[in-house]
Amino acid sequence: MTAYGALISLQNTVHQIIHSSHIILAKNSLYLMQRAYEELQPFQEILESLDDTSKRRSRKKVSVLDKRIKEKLRGFEDWLEYVVSQQILAQLETPARNVFSIDLQCLYDDVRALFRMRKVMEKEYVYELRNMVEDEGPISSFGGTKSKMMGLHDQLEQVKNDLDDSFDKKLVVCALVGMGGVGKTTLANEIFEDPWILSRYERRAWVTVSRKPQKIGELLRGIVAQLIEGDKEMDDREIILELEGKKCLIVLDDVWETKILSSLISSLPSVGNILILVTARERDVIENITSERSGLTITVVRFLNEEESKDLLCHKVFGDEICPSRLDKAATKIAKKCEGLPLVIVTVADILSKSHIKDPNYWDDVAEGRNSVFTDAYDQISKVLFPSYDYLPQYLKMPFLFMGVCSPHNDLPPSKLISMFSSEGWFLHANEIRSFEVSVWHCLEKLRFNKNLLLLNRKSISRHAKTEGRKYKSCRLHSAWWQLCRREGRKSKFYHVLSRLSDASKTYVKGQRCLCLQNNILFGFKGFRKSVRLNCASTTRSLLFFGPYHQYPTPIDVGFRLLRELDALKLRFYTFPTEILTLVQLKFLALTCNGELPAAISKLFNLRVLIIHPHISITCFRAPSCIPIQIWNMEELEHIEILGKSLVAPRRFASLGKLSTLLGVNATSICNILDLSGRIPNIKKLAFQIELMPYDDHNDLLSRFSCISTLESLETLKCSTISPVAHHSYDTPATPSSLKLPCYLKKLHLSGTGFPWEYMDVIGSLPLLKVLKLHSYAFRGSQWEAQKDSFSTLEFLLIEDSDLVQWIPRNGSFPKLSCLSMKHCYKLVEIHWSSLSNLGKIELVDCNPLALNFSSQLEPSPCAHLDGTATSYFDETPVTVELRSHEGPMPRQWVDAPSEPVFIAEPEQSYTTFSTPLFMVSVILLLGCLLKLGMLT
Repeated sequence: MTAYGALISLQNTVHQIIHSSHIILAKNSLYLMQRAYEELQPFQEILESLDDTSKRRSRKKVSVLDKRIKEKLRGFEDWLEYVVSQQILAQLETPARNVFSIDLQCLYDDVRALFRMRKVMEKEYVYELRNMVEDEGPISSFGGTKSKMMGLHDQLEQVKNDLDDSFDKKLVVCALVGMGGVGKTTLANEIFEDPWILSRYERRAWVTVSRKPQKIGELLRGIVAQLIEGDKEMDDREIILELEGKKCLIVLDDVWETKILSSLISSLPSVGNILILVTARERDVIENITSERSGLTITVVRFLNEEESKDLLCHKVFGDEICPSRLDKAATKIAKKCEGLPLVIVTVADILSKSHIKDPNYWDDVAEGRNSVFTDAYDQISKVLFPSYDYLPQYLKMPFLFMGVCSPHNDLPPSKLISMFSSEGWFLHANEIRSFEVSVWHCLEKLRFNKNLLLLNRKSISRHAKTEGRKYKSCRLHSAWWQLCRREGRKSKFYHVLSRLSDASKTYVKGQRCLCLQNNILFGFKGFRKSVRLNCASTTRSLLFFGPYHQYPTPIDVGFRLLRELDALKLRFYTFPTEILTLVQLKFLALTCNGELPAAISKLFNLRVLIIHPHISITCFRAPSCIPIQIWNMEELEHIEILGKSLVAPRRFASLGKLSTLLGVNATSICNILDLSGRIPNIKKLAFQIELMPYDDHNDLLSRFSCISTLESLETLKCSTISPVAHHSYDTPATPSSLKLPCYLKKLHLSGTGFPWEYMDVIGSLPLLKVLKLHSYAFRGSQWEAQKDSFSTLEFLLIEDSDLVQWIPRNGSFPKLSCLSMKHCYKLVEIHWSSLSNLGKIELVDCNPLALNFSSQLEPSPCAHLDGTATSYFDETPVTVELRSHEGPMPRQWVDAPSEPVFIAEPEQSYTTFSTPLFMVSVILLLGCLLKLGMLT
């Protein structure tokens, strides 16, 4: 945690105390807190000014001062929250008390000391910023590299094609951006020496700018010296004459600042055709340098795939020799663990080549992580990676560091990050309900697309996924960054990961703000819990159990009185642990237990996120248990996720005005709430379960939807029907208009509802619907004839487990549908593709093979790029057939981040690519189906 982060956290704490509906401050105390909040605001601007300093300047002295400021701010916040908590706990003994009188006059001297500290530290901080010395490190150099490129040949051709398209322009800037160590310089050198480039560009120059560049004049002289043949001095006029009409290639390698790049480009001689090839870690450096006379292309250098990684590893270890067969399996695993980052591969290879180079046991130990090779490699490359973190803007540092709390191979859903960041108070308080979520998404997208530090996994196969950050379902760090974040997190007392008993020592734990358990059983040891509590109980704000699921109860030590966040979903409790109710500062609570929620849950009036999952979910005929009615007193709640329980509203009017997400509750209870739109006026996402009994009919089912149709703020609706003995022979109302849905839905997921396909007309008329997922016979019947001009905004459609035989989209329907996935539609025979010309992705999994005959009717638009897969499990060995149609250029958004999975199909144990007509594919799959059914011998 930085001083900036500590300041934001303190500001949010003070803001919450002032504006809490459950706290009444004494008059003098209110004035004291308001004054404190006002005094802190100017300090924020001072700390943010660090972001404007040059990256060539050393931040060592500023970092020391930053640490002192952070400790002062955190110390005051700890004392403030302790005083407030003690007064609240004393008043909680009064029954039914939900408003607390707080007197903070005891903090008068502390507030005055905080003001004095701010003034002194502010002057010292400004002085240090103005007197930052140049950092030690490499300076600019001239001349290219000699490293050999392994892989990335597709991107080499891509860059050459981009250059060929813009060859006639006066000035072209081609940028290679990507994470440190990903191979930008190597790829640039391959372009620099490429015969095609040499045949078109008569003069070439290479300058490694680096984070500590020389003066602009010296850099320009170095460039000109390489462009001018012979060793002679020339003035500007002679240089222009010498280069007139000649095509020049100039490589500016490792650029860190836009100002340097812009100065270099604007100072170059305005002669001939100039290609400037730039490599940089951040897209920010490149994006704002174009002018009317120049063109700009940006290529994100991808990670190596597994085959390329192994080739590079073996080349660095064995040279031109072939990897011995006895080491081949281990080499494959080692290369995979490097996750495609060439810097890691080369460093690991260097360690391997200096050790037991041909010992199979040693290689197996490296592959399985039984020695320190990878740890040593990460330590070595941290010097290369660290500046990218050190020079991050202040507001990005904490979100980025926090990504290290999870295992490098476990992704974090952005929705959970939003909830956790909100609870931790790492962003300034927002008055608008949606503005906080937008701020978090901005940070995640900035870290990924601009800084190239975060990996976002795109599970959606939507063509427009990149243009909307919310298409990304999970995010994580590369293992090299994960290692660095954990080290920096522990060093800055931001968080500490506990995986062994020795991790509880005072050296590691003292003063930590967040504890993350990768081995959940550790809290089962009394001595371990006591050691941790003694060293950081007064400072810890988060307790996260992120290890493997542990099904036997483990104690939660409530000595951490100031906890804001408790994530114990990976622990099982037989009953709700009532000792948690004393943690009055909790904002995030996630538990796994099958017991009832106590009515006293309302004591946690600061909660913003409440997640309760059952250990085992068993459907029974008795009425579901209820969420305590006192939950309506918890006005700060933004996210409720309680599976299988009923939500009941009190007779008096009460609303949860900040609630945006409600998941897992019983549908009947939702429909019984009068004035639902007034009770949850800002709900954005709703997921509920419907339990149908044998005597229920579709009128009962439709009534569930009618009651939620008034929720105008609802954007995502998920409905799952649980009907263990329900049948589908009951009558269905003939009019599709009987189905009523919120009019502004963007995403709709239905499962098991059994509606007739005629009801799809209602869904097709929704004006904003982009995603539609139909599972487990959500609609029944042999034919679906979509109406003309329906589904005008739909981009993604999934149909899974359906008895559909024929699908007929009428003209004008599905104009924006870019991704279609159909799974386990065994009766599907006919698809009319005439209205689906915008399709970019098609996925057919275990559908009737005859459906593929109609694929040949699909004619992509001139700029479409069509990818399709058809997977069959009818045979003993699953077969996946790839269908491709490349008509026109591939959309840029699909190739910008090739390291990320854009389309995830079923496992491909046997993979075949057919260039024959599509009807042959149908025949092959049909034969497999018939053989499986025993109809052919």
